[in-house]
Amino acid sequence: MPKFCSGAGHWLEPGKLLGRGGEGAVHEIDGRPGFVAKVYHQPVSPDKALKLESMARQAHPGLLEIAAWPVDVLRVSPDGPVQGFVMPRVNGYHEIHSLYGPSHRKRTFPHADWSFLVHATRNLASAFETIHARGNVIGDVNPGNVVVSAQALVKMIDCDSFQIDTGSRLFLCEVGVPQFTAPELQGRPFHGLQRTPNHDVFGLALLCFHLLFMGRHPFAGRYRGKGDMPIERAIKEYRFAFGRQAADRLMEPPPHTLPFEALPQPVATLFERAFGVSTPSTPRPTAREWLNALEKLNRELRACGRNTLHKYPPTAAACPWCALEKSSGTVFFAAPHPIAPARPVADSRDFHFETVWNRILAVAPPKTEAMPRPGPQAPTVPTPLPAPLKRIQGLNLLKTAAIVGIASITTLNWPYLIWLWLPLAFVAWSLVRDTAVRREHQRRRLALVAARRELTDLRAAWQQRGTDRAFMRKLHELHVLRDRYHNLSADFQRDLQHLETNQRQQQLQAYLEGYFIDTAQIPGIYATDRMALASYGVETAADVTADALETVPGFGQHRGRQRAAALLDWRQSLEQRFHYTPPRGPDPAAIATLQQQYAHQRSQLEKELLAGPEELTKIKAELTKQRAQLNIALIRQAMQEAQAQADLRVFYPGLAAFWRRTRN
Repeated sequence: MPKFCSGAGHWLEPGKLLGRGGEGAVHEIDGRPGFVAKVYHQPVSPDKALKLESMARQAHPGLLEIAAWPVDVLRVSPDGPVQGFVMPRVNGYHEIHSLYGPSHRKRTFPHADWSFLVHATRNLASAFETIHARGNVIGDVNPGNVVVSAQALVKMIDCDSFQIDTGSRLFLCEVGVPQFTAPELQGRPFHGLQRTPNHDVFGLALLCFHLLFMGRHPFAGRYRGKGDMPIERAIKEYRFAFGRQAADRLMEPPPHTLPFEALPQPVATLFERAFGVSTPSTPRPTAREWLNALEKLNRELRACGRNTLHKYPPTAAACPWCALEKSSGTVFFAAPHPIAPARPVADSRDFHFETVWNRILAVAPPKTEAMPRPGPQAPTVPTPLPAPLKRIQGLNLLKTAAIVGIASITTLNWPYLIWLWLPLAFVAWSLVRDTAVRREHQRRRLALVAARRELTDLRAAWQQRGTDRAFMRKLHELHVLRDRYHNLSADFQRDLQHLETNQRQQQLQAYLEGYFIDTAQIPGIYATDRMALASYGVETAADVTADALETVPGFGQHRGRQRAAALLDWRQSLEQRFHYTPPRGPDPAAIATLQQQYAHQRSQLEKELLAGPEELTKIKAELTKQRAQLNIALIRQAMQEAQAQADLRVFYPGLAAFWRRTRN
């Protein structure tokens, strides 16, 4: 490798090759351990040389902290063309997909929990803000340009493709990845395209979503319309699969994903703003807005009482990861190196099952109590009509009697004109009667309807909260926990026996889990396909099954079957290369994992059983309180209904008298 001349006139000699790509290669620099040289295969164009020189002049400690930023150019001779540049060495970092993909994360970031992911997301937003603060734009936002460390520190790489503004000249970014490109730029050529920070933050929101939602692409949902919905088209049509408007856009999230409702409202709103229609007056959230919201989220995270590896927002009613792992069968956060069985939180030696169970049985069930059906305690006195309305009512009766009399006489004298007299009589009656009484009647009738509806609602509430259902449901749950606790030893021995008899399948599973779809060369499988597969939890060869592929949009029918067949063929070819090594016994790591799982189960069961008596007592006390409140409300509402009935009967005095006689 020849020497190169730096912009300062120093000769630098590239050393060990660190990596090679389509544009060039990265080498160590002899004598400069903290920096590396990117050497292009051919000298760059004059415009690219000016861009690199401008970036080197912009080099600032803040940029160097978050990016592999050019600090100097490399020429083939002091006055020759530029053929490379010097940048800080990025050590101990991994591509960001190895953090957000669950299968990758187990290998590369085994200690990472959701708080680690939130912290990395916060640092990603900080990196974007640093770049935007200096007037520059990333342009080609995609996972391949972001790396992350074991401390959740984030750095940007491939910075020579950024859009750079020198103040006097703008150097464009003319590359991009459609699956991370803003809707308004979809389908447009990148050549000659000027990007803005508002375009960048669309890509930032996509990366944030990938980190928080285990590698799911927010636009790779299930489309309920006709035909396929590629990610690029879904982006262009604003078909965010997780938001509150998803159903209106005929989209729904993939199965076994973190519920969007688990996010605190400020963060959820940022995603909906980022993935909705953007206008000059309603731009997407800035990197600073993301930074502030994620810092707040990270401060407020709580640990799950059942599994301390689970972290979740305080706004969630319960741990979403427990429910998700139970429904999917996937462990999203696992201890990296399980060893001997961990000691349960509640020491089993101090847990006496019979004593605890007797305490549970000592809480007597609440007494059965029928729902009260109170009647009025005394005859209800109706509210009389005001004197003016009584006079109007009397006049209306006289007018009605007069019109009926006239109509009867005319009908008797000229019966063949009955078709004329009756409509005329009705019109005359409508015109001469006063409607004030009718309005009062309507008001009292609606008051009775409302009183009856409220009484019905109270009776339904009593059936729901005034019975012993909640107590008996909790008691049944405790019986189920008791049975599970008694069966723990037998279940452990069964699973241990399964480890001993199923060692070949375990070796094959571990072997297939080492082959990732995103790094494999599979005919007919493209970037969009890989993102869709990852969004449905298909990351490795072990995940590739006919049933799993059937659930992924674009893989179930027509041309999608060819892609599914290519994946299944890939898995089969790997299985054919697998060689089973019979061990002398079960894998110690697998045994340790099993022991840890059962120790954790025992701990949780003991904790829930210990809390049983107190929970039953609370439910019983709450039931007594609810019954007292509902009884008072039922009595009060029954009186209101009786009053409303009496108030309405003043319009029917004959019926009211009959009602009183039948009551007596």
